[in-house]
Amino acid sequence: MFFTEPTIKDYRDMDVVKIIREHLYTKGTWNHPILKDEQPKPINKTVHPKDLVSDGLFVYGLKCNATNKRAVEYYCERWARIHQILDHQGCIKIPEDLWLECDEYNHKMTGR
Repeated sequence: MFFTEPTIKDYRDMDVVKIIREHLYTKGTWNHPILKDEQPKPINKTVHPKDLVSDGLFVYGLKCNATNKRAVEYYCERWARIHQILDHQGCIKIPEDLWLECDEYNHKMTGR
């Protein structure tokens, strides 16, 4: 189940906020257009639970197999339903304060 020393004992121990942070750190918070005239637009304000799977596997050192993938997706979706931030299309609406925190960190790390 794990590549390294386990950091969780059960899938329910996953911290979805940690997974979302990792996703926003790696995928970014703004798209930077190719054309100079266009303004950058905020991105990743909503995310599908399937898009969080690879970040969840990475954060918790889980092997990439069907069981682990499905568990990460399920618990991300479950967390969103509990917090009532799952939209009608099945996407998680990232809380504004969390998105802004990650945006600030991304700006700090990229020097922009």
